[in-house]
Amino acid sequence: MRTIPLLLLLLLSACSSQPDISYYQLPAVVAGNAGENAKPLYIEPVQVAGYLNGRGLVLQVSDVELVTARQHLWAEALDQQLQRQLRDLLALEAAGFSPVLQAGADTPRLTVQLARFHGQPDGYAVIGGRFAISSQPGSQAFTLRVPLANDGYPALVTALAEGLQQLSTMISLQLQQAG
Repeated sequence: MRTIPLLLLLLLSACSSQPDISYYQLPAVVAGNAGENAKPLYIEPVQVAGYLNGRGLVLQVSDVELVTARQHLWAEALDQQLQRQLRDLLALEAAGFSPVLQAGADTPRLTVQLARFHGQPDGYAVIGGRFAISSQPGSQAFTLRVPLANDGYPALVTALAEGLQQLSTMISLQLQQAG
């Protein structure tokens, strides 16, 4: 008779020993206000590589192997977070341009494709891909490496956000050159 409560206790303790799941999001950016004469800029939904489409944060463990975390997940879809971050960052940085939620027929469009947005075993976050502005010919490739300040997933997310900030600066400079 005593074995039933003991088995129940063992089952409950086994369930409670499962690792906790942590959720992460890119830090909020306080968007700025563009001037009256700012040109509209529409930011297309960010296209991410297929392996980034999952919920888990991604770590590159060797030159050829990527691992998706099971207990360290994005709080919302990564492509949505990235689009919002870029919109808010460019509202602060892109002098003369104002990100808009809907594009008109002649509104310039920013397209960003991310092939890399993950951690590396050497303590860096890497962001890589291409971006294009519809009012300018061609696209620009980029690869950014940001060192992690500490070990762990929170430091990885912070470094990825810093890399996204660097990308928005590159885009802002490209917009200003086009005028």
